[in-house]
Amino acid sequence: MTFQSGARLLIELGIVKHITHQGIRYIAYHHEEWPFGDGKAHQYWELAGAIVMASEPFVEFFEKHPHTDPGPQRPRDEQ
Repeated sequence: MTFQSGARLLIELGIVKHITHQGIRYIAYHHEEWPFGDGKAHQYWELAGAIVMASEPFVEFFEKHPHTDPGPQRPRDEQ
């Protein structure tokens, strides 16, 4: 799966209410327990020019580490 299809899957499964592929990329680069990448339990691979990953460990990660997104935020001067 790609970051984009992963975001859709998490929403379809009801694991998150809202997340984008950019949100998943941010988590991938910042969460210490992200399971993919060099030196990690699972590797990324390239398919037709896209970075892909296995779906089972992807879903398991988000089940173990619930994503809490406050949603769109208004600029501070509008609050």
